[in-house]
Amino acid sequence: MFSKELFRRWTYQVFAPGVLLREKYNAFRELLRYDDACLELIAALEDVHYGGAAVDWTRVVHLTRRLRTSVNELVERLARLSPARHLDLPEYARKVDFYVQMALDLPSGDMSPPFVLPLAELAGDVARAGGKAANLARAVAEARVPAPEGFVATTGAFRYLLEACELRPAIDRILRRVNLARPGEVAEAAAAARELILAARVPEEVAVPLAEAARRLGRGPGGQPMLLALRSSAVAEDGRASFAGQYESLLGVEPENAVAAYLRVLAGKYTAKAITYRVLTGYADEETPMAVLMLPMVPAAASGVLYTRDSADPEAPMAVYAVPGLGGALVEGAVSPERLALSHTPPHFLLDRQTLDAEVLSEEAAGRLAALALRLEKTFGAPQDVEWAIDQDGAPFILQTRPMAVEAKADGLPELSLGARPAGAPTPLLCNGMRASGGCAAGVVRLASAVLDIDDIAPGTVLITHTLPTVLARAVDRLAAVVAVSGSRAGHFASVAREFGLPVITGMADAFEALPEGLDVTVDADAGCVYPGRVPALLDRPPAPRAAAGSPVAERLARLIPLVAGLTLTDPSSPDFAPAKVRSLHDIVRFAHEKAVTEMFSLVGDSGRGLASARRLRSHLPLTMYVLDLGGGVFESAAGDKEIRPDQIKCAPMWALWSGLAADDAPWPAGPPITDDEAFDRTSAGIFFNDSKHLASYAVISDAYAHVMLRFGYHFTVVDALCGPDDSQNYVNFRFKGGGAGFDQRSLRLSCVRRVLAHFGFTVRAAGDLLDASLSRLPEHVAQKRLAMLGCLLAATRMLDIRLASEADADAWVAGFLERTDR
Repeated sequence: MFSKELFRRWTYQVFAPGVLLREKYNAFRELLRYDDACLELIAALEDVHYGGAAVDWTRVVHLTRRLRTSVNELVERLARLSPARHLDLPEYARKVDFYVQMALDLPSGDMSPPFVLPLAELAGDVARAGGKAANLARAVAEARVPAPEGFVATTGAFRYLLEACELRPAIDRILRRVNLARPGEVAEAAAAARELILAARVPEEVAVPLAEAARRLGRGPGGQPMLLALRSSAVAEDGRASFAGQYESLLGVEPENAVAAYLRVLAGKYTAKAITYRVLTGYADEETPMAVLMLPMVPAAASGVLYTRDSADPEAPMAVYAVPGLGGALVEGAVSPERLALSHTPPHFLLDRQTLDAEVLSEEAAGRLAALALRLEKTFGAPQDVEWAIDQDGAPFILQTRPMAVEAKADGLPELSLGARPAGAPTPLLCNGMRASGGCAAGVVRLASAVLDIDDIAPGTVLITHTLPTVLARAVDRLAAVVAVSGSRAGHFASVAREFGLPVITGMADAFEALPEGLDVTVDADAGCVYPGRVPALLDRPPAPRAAAGSPVAERLARLIPLVAGLTLTDPSSPDFAPAKVRSLHDIVRFAHEKAVTEMFSLVGDSGRGLASARRLRSHLPLTMYVLDLGGGVFESAAGDKEIRPDQIKCAPMWALWSGLAADDAPWPAGPPITDDEAFDRTSAGIFFNDSKHLASYAVISDAYAHVMLRFGYHFTVVDALCGPDDSQNYVNFRFKGGGAGFDQRSLRLSCVRRVLAHFGFTVRAAGDLLDASLSRLPEHVAQKRLAMLGCLLAATRMLDIRLASEADADAWVAGFLERTDR
């Protein structure tokens, strides 16, 4: 294939060089299009890693795959542009691509049966049972706490359902649209993903054992029928991230409806709040497969939450939050519970009780719960957030245990008691609130009654709300603080807020009256106060760490980005600017772009081969020039003309360059046409006339591209430029060489040219009497101005080497030229 391509190129070069020029130009334009696409994709990936753009991992995979495809196309276009060069680039590109693919890959999860297992068999087995079920099974096996017996539909069952129903590709296509900066689109994506799950048919391999397990649990002691609870238990839930309240759990399920309820719990993985939380905590969807824990319902007389330590203080007491009956309203943040503070060490004395209505929990019952929770803390080696229930007979049951998110006190800050005012702070608007999640923040008040949709919450909002519903987790990245009338530290949203360092105060009965819409305030949740304006003494506290720091996604991005966006090939003149030195996709893009432009810079040799079909440009300038139009370079009115005029040129860079060459004050002398004197001296002897194509200047043009070689006596110049509406593709390259004077005078002229070009922002390289200069990625109008300046410069520097005698002459000339062109 390669030898056939070379033979075809050789044939064109010999017999149809004009066709070859057009083919090279077309390959060049396609290469620039892929170059632009690559750079946009690299920038999008860098925005995720460095700019904090909160997107689903599937979007990172999608962007990277598109980048890999564009890079492959780029390499192929470079090979088409110059087939005999850079032959080893494809091999090195494949090696980089291999490492990029390795950085993207996620381990494939197990989907082998059995798909439904007794809870007791899954102690600590997070991979199969998910965090919630694995923790509960371990609590029973190791801490010996009482808990209902149950079953688990494993993560393998979830994966098998996705595989059997061919849902994974469709879900990935939906999730790659997720960008938390556009919350409305998150809600749309969530609805689409949930619809896919709810419409799925549970495979018999899962449905049959699940239905059988539900029937067994539905037969209570003595044959008493029991209702069921189906609870989410995803991998990563109740671990490094709590996922508190983000997934769906169903209570009071009839055993015969267990399979349908199972699908609803799976679909809860794709609510907008669950997707938002997962993205913010840095997990890919495939890293959080859903298991479902199935338990018999406990006939609860009381239930609630227990924190084995209510803060990061090692001396902090235990806190028991209790409500009558089931605890759904408590964890949803809809009620203010009874709170009992107990000593952390046995025998767990009651230190304080806050009861709003009737007493819910006796001191004895609270002490029994505290003893169970202390065993859990010792077993798991960390403070625990424990869900519990006490049945009608007074027997306690542990329903869930997970590591507790506690706020660490910021170093160097004074200790402030509840309600205390820092030095220099104004009189608070509200005080004596209860800390649900600590910290301080300033923002603009927005009343929940005025918020029509959770997606309407703007960044920097201090939300005033009646309760603390878990749906607020959808806006956790946009909220500055939350002030609530009711709710408690025991709610699921309070747990999420503590993970993200979001200040939350509850118990502010007058919040809606005291905090009007649009007011700037500072919320100090540690002291339970809200102040008018910004209070610098409070806002100097160091920010809480981002929840995604150290997450699986963050770690993968740290491996991926150097392979994608790293740039080691920076100096095209270095011997290390070679395929063997590429280390990233960005390196490949940089190399291909630089070599493509270089290839176009030498588009036609000194002989003018390929210009047989070029047309002469008629003008008042004493310059013999031929123009080859590759397409779109001249107006249609000139299509059949054998010669063209400057006003018939449509090519933007050519017209800009010509406007400088033909400026009214350009110092063109009278006399015969200017040609290549050096070539004329070598080859004249009556063979060539001085208007021959061999001695003339020429231009190869299209609508936005110009390659121009100008022959001025004993020196020549090449201008190669692309000038269009896409700033990222535009460039101007310039080469200047030779002269009729001695080397010292040629050097003086070269110095003048170099200083002028540097003044206008060109990167300039000079060696001997050769100068190369370049500008890239510049707006269209700037590129045109620089080309017009080059035209003026070329006219002004003709025979300048003969006129310069000293450095003083050069300084004066540069000053005069800049004064004229800067006007």
